[in-house]
Amino acid sequence: MEYRPFPDERADEFDAFMRYAFSPTEGPYDPEEAEDHDTIADTRGLFDGADPVAVCAHHYFSLRIRGADREVAGLSAVASPPERRRQGNVGRMLRESLAEYRDRDVFVSTLWPFEYPFYAGYGWATASRYRRLTAPPDRLGFVDDLIATDGDDAGTFRRLGEDDYPAVKPVLAAMADRYDLTMDWTEEWWRERALQGWKTDPFVYGWERDGETRAVCAYSFRDEPDADDPALRVTDVAVADDEAWFQLLRFFRNHDSQVDEVRVRAPPDAPLLDLVDDPRAVDCEVRTGPMVRLVDVAAALEALAPDPELETAFSLSVADPLVDWNDRTFRVAVADGAVAVEPTGGETDGETPDAEGETADTAVDVGALSQLYVGYRSVDEVIRDDGLAVDGEVAGDSALADDLRALFPPRTTHLREGF
Repeated sequence: MEYRPFPDERADEFDAFMRYAFSPTEGPYDPEEAEDHDTIADTRGLFDGADPVAVCAHHYFSLRIRGADREVAGLSAVASPPERRRQGNVGRMLRESLAEYRDRDVFVSTLWPFEYPFYAGYGWATASRYRRLTAPPDRLGFVDDLIATDGDDAGTFRRLGEDDYPAVKPVLAAMADRYDLTMDWTEEWWRERALQGWKTDPFVYGWERDGETRAVCAYSFRDEPDADDPALRVTDVAVADDEAWFQLLRFFRNHDSQVDEVRVRAPPDAPLLDLVDDPRAVDCEVRTGPMVRLVDVAAALEALAPDPELETAFSLSVADPLVDWNDRTFRVAVADGAVAVEPTGGETDGETPDAEGETADTAVDVGALSQLYVGYRSVDEVIRDDGLAVDGEVAGDSALADDLRALFPPRTTHLREGF
C-alpha cells in the first residue's frame, strides 16, 4: 500500500468516490453530466498498486486558538469503495495523513464527521457547538424594539461578491475576538468556499453602516414538502457584535412574504429565546460541530503561551490509538510564559508508567487532551467524565489540577466553516 497525491488526470475517479460515498442516491458518477467545481484541497489516496482503496482531501487554514492564529489541517472527503472496506485502509490513510501534517509542522487537525464514534476511535473529539434556531419569520419582529430600523443608524444590506473580501476581514477579526476556532479566511477561501456551494451557490449578504461591514451571512431557499413556501436556510453568520446579530435577524424577518420558516445556524451563545414574545414558538437545538485532534502533542503544547505567572512541571501520559509519537509519556515544564516538552522514551499501553517505571502525574487520551487544548472543555469537565487522571486518581483537588486549570482555561469555541 502506498499513500500519495491523487493524480490530477484521474480527477473523475476521485469524484466518483465522492458520489458513491456522499450522494449515492444520485446514481453512478457520469463525468459527462458532472458540474465543473474546482477544489482548493490537496487530494490524496491510499493505493494498492495503481488502484485507490481509500481517498481523502486536506485543507490548510488558520484558526484562532488561545489568542493566536495557528495553521490547522482540515481533513475531508474520506471515502473507500464498498469492496475495500473493513480492511484497515481508512485507518492507515488517516495515520499517513497525520504524518504528512506533522512533516508540514501542522500540529492540529479538524474534521466534520459523518459519524462521531467512528472518528473518536481514531483520536478526534468534539471541538465546538452551535445553535440551530428555527422560527416563523414574524417571531423575529422583536428586534424592532432593540435596534434602529430606519435612518442612518439602521445601516444598509447589500449582496457581497468577490471584490468584497477586504470588507469582510474586520467582521472575521471581531468574531475571532469572541470565538476561538474562528477561521481567518484567505481571499481564495472567500471566492471558492464562502461564495460558492457544493451544489448550489448561496446568497451572501452583508450589513454595513458608515461604510463599515459589520455582519455577513450566507443562505439559500429550500422547498419543504408540506409547506406552501420554502424555508430560508441560513448556513453561516458572522457578526461584529450583538447589534449586528439583531440586524441580520431583521433581514431574515423581511423574507416573511417568501418563506414560512427561518432556520439559522447560529453561534452557541446567540441571544434569541429570552427576547421573543413566545419562546415556545421558536425551536432552539444545541448541536455538536466539528471534531479536533492534536497531530503532535509535544509540538502543540510547546506552541502555547501560558500566563507568565504559571510555573509547574509534571509528567503526562497520553494514549493515542493511531500514532506512536503521541502514545507515550512526556515531561512537561511551564515557566516564564513558555512550555517545554520532552518524551521520556517509552510508549504507553493504556496505563500511566513513564520510562523509569514510575506512575505519571497525569494521564489522558489524545481526544480529551485535544479538547482541553482548544478550550472546548474545562479540566473539571474532563476529570468528571474520567477522561483525565491527576496524581493517580480521577480527582481535581490538588495543586497540579489547579496548574492544569491555569494551563488550559476554557474558551468559547465556534468553528463555522464546512470543508
